[in-house]
Amino acid sequence: MYQVEKVCLVVIRTFECGLEVLAFVHPSAGKQFVKGTIETGETPVEAAERELREESGLTIQSPLMYLGQHQIGADRQLWHFFHFRSSGLPDTWQHKAEDDHGHTFSFFWHPIDLPLDRDWHPLFHEAFEFFAPLVPH
Repeated sequence: MYQVEKVCLVVIRTFECGLEVLAFVHPSAGKQFVKGTIETGETPVEAAERELREESGLTIQSPLMYLGQHQIGADRQLWHFFHFRSSGLPDTWQHKAEDDHGHTFSFFWHPIDLPLDRDWHPLFHEAFEFFAPLVPH
């Protein structure tokens, strides 16, 4: 049985009230973190770098730290979690995604100590519960 493998980028910044994680609003699928499928022949690190560039327009500015892997969702997709700290990014911005039918994503920062609300897909609730305690403070 083939297992779908995903990567999830946990981009962190330190702000006035603590750590925040980069997120975006997908125009038809609600709030999300940067994530995507590992393509054939890609390593998880390569997929993480590609997904960040395609979904946000950003490139990795500091070394990626592997947070671990966790099975997410009813079909138990294997998600690999990477994190890095950023600085100098705006509070909000929009980016036209390269890989999502040209959708424009609206990026924002979510406080890592604040639970996700119902505007987030359940998969991202699972992901957040896994990675939030692992991010170094």
